[in-house]
Order: sequence, then structure tokens, then C-alpha cells
Amino acid sequence: MKQITPSRRTRDNLSKALAMPESQTPEFFESRSIPKLLLEFSAPAIVASLVTASYNLVARIFVAQRFGTDGVAAVTVSFPIILIFLAVAMTIGAGTTILISIRLGERKLDKAEEALGQALFLSVATSAIFIAFGQLFMEPILVFIGASETVLPLAKSYLSVVLWGVLTQHIAYGFNNFIRAEGKPRIAMVTMFISALTNALLDYVFLFVLRTGIWGAGLANVLACAVAAAWVGWLYLSGRTTLKWRWKYFRFNWPLAKLIAITGAVPFATQACSAILQTASNNLMGKYGRLYGESMGFDFDGGDFAIGIMGAAIATINMFLMPFLGFGQGVQPIVGYNCGAKRPDRTLETITTAIFYALILSVLAWIVVMWKPEWFINFFLNADEEGFPQKQALGVFALRSVMLVLPLVAINILICGYFQAQGRPILALMTSLLRQLFVLLPTLYVSTWLMQRLLGNGLSGVWFSFPFSDAVACVVTVLFFLRDVKNKRLEIAAMRQTLIETERTLP
Repeated sequence: MKQITPSRRTRDNLSKALAMPESQTPEFFESRSIPKLLLEFSAPAIVASLVTASYNLVARIFVAQRFGTDGVAAVTVSFPIILIFLAVAMTIGAGTTILISIRLGERKLDKAEEALGQALFLSVATSAIFIAFGQLFMEPILVFIGASETVLPLAKSYLSVVLWGVLTQHIAYGFNNFIRAEGKPRIAMVTMFISALTNALLDYVFLFVLRTGIWGAGLANVLACAVAAAWVGWLYLSGRTTLKWRWKYFRFNWPLAKLIAITGAVPFATQACSAILQTASNNLMGKYGRLYGESMGFDFDGGDFAIGIMGAAIATINMFLMPFLGFGQGVQPIVGYNCGAKRPDRTLETITTAIFYALILSVLAWIVVMWKPEWFINFFLNADEEGFPQKQALGVFALRSVMLVLPLVAINILICGYFQAQGRPILALMTSLLRQLFVLLPTLYVSTWLMQRLLGNGLSGVWFSFPFSDAVACVVTVLFFLRDVKNKRLEIAAMRQTLIETERTLP
């Protein structure tokens, strides 16, 4: 009988794994049941994501109660600028997180720490550039993205403070994902709790106790991120994490920076497209909102209100979508590790199980929104303010419209994250760009023009553009996913055949 001996590469990998301390080899990604792993990693991520959503939701509710819908409009028109900052932060964070998961799966701890050091360098460098650029060109950018003469002073007051928290946001959120990639989701969840609770407390103190201007909401955001960033920094410097910040890796490394950028291209494209789309929708809502308000005889500016109610709708939508983003974050380290470990069976089981659970949760959330949308819209309105019935009716219609195909959005989020976790950013990027850039953006302009021409209400065209583009994107994404499933099943069948043949050769 021929003796079977492992290859040199196999022996080397085995030796590295055996030499690595147990705390640095998260092999439970390969051994524990998938439902248990999903619960362990997704539950904290979902809670953390809900906390993140409440972060913006509570801030906008406080702003609405203090400054009315003009205040919400000011935060909304500032958001495209913030999204650009977040786009770069999420590129660094997501790209590095995926590399860390894959390198840990390959048992390459030093390469994982090198990626961590590069992420810190890139965060510091890009934050300095953004602060300088944002402060210099703030006013013309705000006017370009839809700020009216009424909203512009409020938006400048808010954004001029928020800009100073760019670096702390990088560390608080981006580096928190690295902790999750190490297999410590509960610690990552604590970070989000610290940030959200601090922000809510400071929002209340600044806006309602100290009675500051809207800049107080921006200061609350900056200080909350600073507290969370200090917590994350302490975790790394105190040795409580598997990976360590090492000074030798704090330098620019072009090949590694390029790999991080390519791997994290999906969130960058998503957030950058969101900034473009929100700029377009702000301007369209300003234009058609004013026309709608004049036709309905409103005593308030319909354009500013439409922008404000869109901000309220976005905050509410995020509250429902964040659990699925959190679910996707919980899926990614499991998929990334098992891809690195060459386990297509567990990779496929992870994503199919996650989609099944997401569908159940998304349908339940959809029922709640369609049944009682006013529960959410009323948080952003004051019953004593001028035009309350008209504002509530418009807000309810907007929320129902944009949430019309919520379950399809949940599926799309998970599948895009699944492609990204496998180190296939181009495919994930294509599916993301399809929805936002190639479907939603042209649909916004065409639908508003048609609705205004045919029904005299171009504003409705903005709301209905979102579910249409979500449905188209989901169909295309699922087609790519089914092709991937077919390939994974072929890999699994080949692995089983190899195992059978190997067992036959054993004595």
C-alpha cells in the first residue's frame, strides 16, 4: 500500500498553527455550528448596529424638538459631506477587517498586524486632509448640496464642529470592526454602547440644559466618538486584543494600502454614491417640495420641510436596516475565515442560514412600518407647530414609500457583504453601484419630471424611486449569488470525492 505523506506546504502550515498560542488561533470558526456562530457574532453586531442607528435617530429627534424641521433639514444637508468622510473611514475599516479575517484564517498573525498598522496610518493621514478641506470649502459645498438661505446658517454651525471628530470616528468605528474580526464581538458591542449613550446624554445636556445652538449636537457627536476611540485605544494598548499596534507597521505601504482600498471599495462606493444621491435628492426635494407646497397652499416652505422629512425618514430607515447591516458584520468574519481555511461548505451554510433569518426579521419589520408609520414620524414633529396635519401626512407617505420593499433590501445587504467577505470586492462593488448609480440616480430625475408633468406632484417621484431601484438591484444580486452557490456546491462535491478516494487508500 502506498504511504500518504503531507506536502511541504501542508507541513509548514501545520507547524505554524501548532506553534501559535491557542488564544491566537480562532479555530472555532471551523468547528462550531453555523447557527451558534451566527448568534454569537451577529447578536452583538445587531445590537451594536441598533445602537449606532439610535445614535443618529436620537440626535435628530432632539434637534427636531429644539429647532423644528429646519434643524433636521440642516443636519440632512450636512449629511452628504459626512458620508464622504465615512466613505473613506469605512473603506479603511472594511478593507482591513476582511484582510485580518483572511490572514487569521491562513494563520498569518504578522500579516494581520501589518494590516492593522497600515489602517492606523491611513486613518490619521486622511483625517487631517478632510478637516482642512472641509473647513475651507464648507459654505459653497453646502449650497451645492441643497442648503437654502434659511437652513445654511444652521448647517454651517453644526458641520463646523462635527468635522473635528473625523479621526475619532475612524478609530471608534473602523478599529472596532477589527476587534470583531478577532472573534470578540461582545467587546465590539460595548464600544458602540459607550458611544451611543454618551452621545444621547450630551445631546440632551447641550440642547436642553445648556440651551446651546445646533452646534451643541455636533459637539456631542465629537465627544462621544472621542470617548469610544479612547476605549478602543486602551483595549489595544493594554494587551487585551489578539492583534497589537506595532510602531514598525505605522508607515505608508503602497501595496498594502492599495489592497485595503480595493478590498474595501464596496463601502466607499456605497457611501460616495449615497452622498451623490442625497445631494441630488436634496436639490430635487427643494425644487419640487416648494412647488408642491405652493400648490397645496402651505404656510411653510415645502422645500425645506421635504428635505427635513427625508432626513427623518432616513434616520427611521436606518433604524430598521442597521440590524441587517449588523447581521452582515456578524457573517463576514465567519465567511472570511472559512474562505481562508478553504471550507466552501461552511461558507455556503453561513450565508444561506443568514438569509433565512434576515427574511423573517425583515418581513416583521415591514409589517410594523406599513401598519403604523406615524409612530416614527411623530418623533420628528411637534403637534403645536404650524401645518402639523399636512407635515404628518407627507411624512407618513414618504416613509411608507421608501420602505416598500424592505425584505429585498435586507437580502441585498447580506449578499453584497458575503461577496465582499470572500475577497471579491469587484462583484460586490458592481451590485452596489447598480442600485445607486445606474438605477436610482437616473430614476430620481426621470420619475420627478414625469410625476410633475402628469400629476403635478414631482415630490412623489423622489419617494417611489427608492423601492424601484431596490427591487432591480436585488434581482441582479440574487442572480450573481445563485451562480456563486452553484460553484460552491461543485467545490463541495469535489472535496467529498477527494475525501472518499483518500479513505479508500488508507489501510
